[in-house]
Amino acid sequence: MKKYTDQLVEQIRNLKHMDRAELAKELEELAYHTRKVLFSQIPGVSAIAGLLAGSWVAGTFTSSPIKGFLSSHGLMKGGTHVVSSTTYSFLSVVMPILAVVLTAYVVQKVMKTYREKQLQRNMGYFPLLKEEAQAELQAKMDILDKAKEAGLLSESEQRTKMAALYQSYIRSDLTKIEEIIIKKIEG
Repeated sequence: MKKYTDQLVEQIRNLKHMDRAELAKELEELAYHTRKVLFSQIPGVSAIAGLLAGSWVAGTFTSSPIKGFLSSHGLMKGGTHVVSSTTYSFLSVVMPILAVVLTAYVVQKVMKTYREKQLQRNMGYFPLLKEEAQAELQAKMDILDKAKEAGLLSESEQRTKMAALYQSYIRSDLTKIEEIIIKKIEG
């Protein structure tokens, strides 16, 4: 986990030196995940992050001085810090949505890095396959390349499908628990 935290800190430092095109690409990716999370489906990890953020807001803050007073003296359950109604609305609505979006974005970045490493590892096993399996896999890779050239697949979709193809041909050394966790996060 420390390794991923260090990578995240390094990425934040790199923002200062990032050129505009690269920054625009990252912002476009963040916008894509925002639309996906808000208007399509909410991934399990992101939903949990949003619920935790909302629960934290509800347990920490209140918009009423009376409720804050009663909660601080143990006469009522709820937040003990009084904030304005506008601030409370912002914290209880916008903050959980931001938590969901940012979690989805970070999870996708981590999974992309993981899949790339897994793809590179599996590509190293390619020469060990039987010749007929190599030919079959190469034919499928050629089809993926043609689909990308035709504009049917994005770069990201192509890489994901390549990783899945290699994974199906190369025996995985993952445990069942790792497979379940990865499928849940991707899914």
